Amino acid sequence: MVNKFVKVKCADCSNEQITFKKASTTVKCNVCGAVLVKPRGGNAEIVGEIVEVFN
Repeated sequence: MVNKFVKVKCADCSNEQITFKKASTTVKCNVCGAVLVKPRGGNAEIVGEIVEVFN
């Protein structure tokens, strides 16, 4: 089964939020605005720390 969602922890403020693993747009932290995920054409580049993976 393909993992579709991940919980990412922000390196700047430690906020955790869930995002799509293959995000097609830049995902920013809801608290401080730091970039958490950058689109890369397939699997996105996760900038923050992956805390949990959801199936």
